[in-house]
Amino acid sequence: MKHYQIICMSFDGEFQRERPEFETIDDAWEYSNDLGSKWFFYPFHFVVTGNTITDAPELLENLKRKQIKTVQKIFKQLSEAPEMQGVEVDEFAFSVHLLTI
Repeated sequence: MKHYQIICMSFDGEFQRERPEFETIDDAWEYSNDLGSKWFFYPFHFVVTGNTITDAPELLENLKRKQIKTVQKIFKQLSEAPEMQGVEVDEFAFSVHLLTI
């Protein structure tokens, strides 16, 4: 049986892996929804199995099945672009979406 975890990622691709493991993707998302402001600096949450993105929020769904390292590189590259300085979470997610389609 697969076990799922949540990772919380910052704009620059740094991430923190949450310790609990879940039996379903829905249980992992429920946990993510309850994190509140705990991960203010890590606003992008993904469900992972091992080092692979299993599920992602809307706009970032095309990151599914990618390795965490690959997503880190995408986030880091985009976060260093001058036009991305100071953008909101939604604008950054839309830019990641456009970059990865």
